[in-house]
Amino acid sequence: MRNFFESIIRPADRGSTDSLYVLFVIAMTVTVIVFVVAVVVALMGGEAGQFGDFFGGTLNPLLTFLTFMGLLVTIVLQQAELRETRDELIRSADALENQIKATDRQNFESTFFQMLTLHNTIVNSIDLDYSRRVSSDGGEIIRRSRERKGRDCFSQFFTNFKENYENAVGLSEKERFQVAYDKFWSYRQQDLAHYYRYLYNVLRFVHESKGIEDRMPYVKLLRAQLSDFELVMLFYTALNKHGINYWLYIHEYQLFDNLPESMLIDPSHVALYSQRSFGVPKRPPVVQWPPAILAAQHEAQTIG
Repeated sequence: MRNFFESIIRPADRGSTDSLYVLFVIAMTVTVIVFVVAVVVALMGGEAGQFGDFFGGTLNPLLTFLTFMGLLVTIVLQQAELRETRDELIRSADALENQIKATDRQNFESTFFQMLTLHNTIVNSIDLDYSRRVSSDGGEIIRRSRERKGRDCFSQFFTNFKENYENAVGLSEKERFQVAYDKFWSYRQQDLAHYYRYLYNVLRFVHESKGIEDRMPYVKLLRAQLSDFELVMLFYTALNKHGINYWLYIHEYQLFDNLPESMLIDPSHVALYSQRSFGVPKRPPVVQWPPAILAAQHEAQTIG
């Protein structure tokens, strides 16, 4: 009886109106039985009125109960439909949210890669034309003109800054950096101001973009385009009062992970930035050799 009741009252399990049909069949069967019995009693000369009163008093509550059950089943069906509608709305909302996230990601990546392209254009537009003094065997000083373009210019920038730093003696380390950079910037601002402003805005764009959960891969793409001399110049640029705002992005995205410490003016300058800025802790180096061993281990782990 319990299973039968549940099969009547929970039609949503089968997703049909079978329960209402069962109630209809029961009601029709009872009605036909009463009609047939009444006809038989009348033919046999019995009192059909008394029989009708008896079955009327019994049948009316039964039909009323079946009507109530039909109403209950209808309510349950409506609840099931409402639940399915609600679930569908939730799925639609999730799909819409995922679509919005995908659109935001596409817009972000489109803008980011356009910014990378423009950044490379700015780098390639940098050029230097300067002269060097060279002594000949006869003691005569000859000026030789040299030209550099693009990323090759940053080695000369670093040479200029290093000379200014080494000449700024008798000062605290902080003042020494500032004095050296101010002098360097006084004659290199025209070459580098646009570069550093745009690089800063690329980093800020990535850092402040909404809906991007993992920003590190994008900064790695940017970092991979920076040469060693660009990194070492960024290292010292971010130590002066005009470039100090770089510290957040340097720390957060480990911008100096690939910076050779041997390129610094003094190895002790490493302590001026956080360990995270240099990608510490670093992944342990591979000790197996040759690569055939590494490939075999990888295949074994993949199969396993």
